[in-house]
Amino acid sequence: MRIVSFGPARSEQPGVLLDDEHIVPLAPVLMRAGLPALDINSILALLDYLQPLIEEQLRSDVEAVPVSATRLGAPVPRPEKIIVAGGNYQSHVDEAVGMKDAPSPSEPLIIFKPSNTVIGPHDALVRPAQSQQLDYETEIAVVIGRGGHHIPRGRAFDHVAGYMIGNDVTARDMAFKDIELSPLYSQITRAKGIPTGAPFGPWLATKDEIPDPHNLRLRCWINDELRQDGWSSEMIVDIPGLIEDFSKVLELSPGDIIFTGTTTGCGAFQDPPLFLFDGDVVRMEITGLGVMETPVIDEVVR
Repeated sequence: MRIVSFGPARSEQPGVLLDDEHIVPLAPVLMRAGLPALDINSILALLDYLQPLIEEQLRSDVEAVPVSATRLGAPVPRPEKIIVAGGNYQSHVDEAVGMKDAPSPSEPLIIFKPSNTVIGPHDALVRPAQSQQLDYETEIAVVIGRGGHHIPRGRAFDHVAGYMIGNDVTARDMAFKDIELSPLYSQITRAKGIPTGAPFGPWLATKDEIPDPHNLRLRCWINDELRQDGWSSEMIVDIPGLIEDFSKVLELSPGDIIFTGTTTGCGAFQDPPLFLFDGDVVRMEITGLGVMETPVIDEVVR
């Protein structure tokens, strides 16, 4: 099942992508099943129970909205938390450090993005006026269904609702401005927390649609130039490992999103570096998760 949200920004409603051209709103589907209308986080929390009921209703006549007649929002427009697993692909660590088989940290890095940085798959990514080094990172975004604390690895997938494409946008020059003075002066949250810095979409593929999330191809084009081309098998810590580790120190909630890392080819590590500016178009594709195409515009400061 492919879950979407649609409608005006900040007022999206949940739906199911019936085919590439039609969305079925979930509120009337749930009501026909004798259930109340629910927001997307509540649907994800109960997905194991609701999905068979929804799929049964979809086999009957249902009212659909043409994709062309509405706006696609992020599949999870209002997550409680966006958690970034920093440096979780070996090729990306190698290019950042400048050496092959660079050592990885003893435990996954935890970085947060504010939840209001979420935008839809075709919404504009706004380059902040204070950044000249806006960068892209193609990532598999894991969406938590049932929440939990101290989730063991063996039950981690029981807490996954599904997967979607995510762009972990990073303003590189805002991250390490004073890093030479001290490692304490790293500003990763400042760099990753910019408004519009978390595009997601175009849909959330439920976990039954993706039998092996560690065997997916990730690609990214900037203005039709292929920049990233890698596989999720590169993950240093796999998805069950991330959920187990993160849930030791955080209580995960329905709708939480985990960025799982990016492959080689970010703009900062091109020769010469190539960053995002007004007029650029970022196109990301991941096996089974569709295509997300995001235009870049410059911030206008008045």
